[in-house]
Amino acid sequence: MKHFLIATHGELSKAFIETLELIAGKTSNVSYFGMTKLKSGDLAKEELKKILTAKKEDEHFIVLTDVFGGSVTNICTELLMEHKDFDIITGLNLPMMLTMILSGDELSIKDMINEGVRSAKEGIIHINKLVETQEGREEDDLIITD
Repeated sequence: MKHFLIATHGELSKAFIETLELIAGKTSNVSYFGMTKLKSGDLAKEELKKILTAKKEDEHFIVLTDVFGGSVTNICTELLMEHKDFDIITGLNLPMMLTMILSGDELSIKDMINEGVRSAKEGIIHINKLVETQEGREEDDLIITD
């Protein structure tokens, strides 16, 4: 069974879960961690370690973090090097999170991660450029393909 840990700076992780629940309803396989000014690196590491080691026997954690090179991702990476029993994906955005969490058990962990990363990348669009390329075209031409 997949369990997701949304781990970010500040209260962003909590807001991501609230947004997920707004869109898809309550989920039981998602938890969160927020790195605040009140938490030292050591305290944060202990809290994350406690979350990641409290998993059930058949659970696999997938940790979604906000920024590569940020303190949250770095601490999670330290824990990964110690335990090597979970996955970390950084660069979290809403399309990634929705794709991964809503995939259920239909996809393998590897395929689910690949789909999540693909969705994250495809969800990044510079609208101004899109509008510039679409000006003057028929409505049917506004459908974007590769």
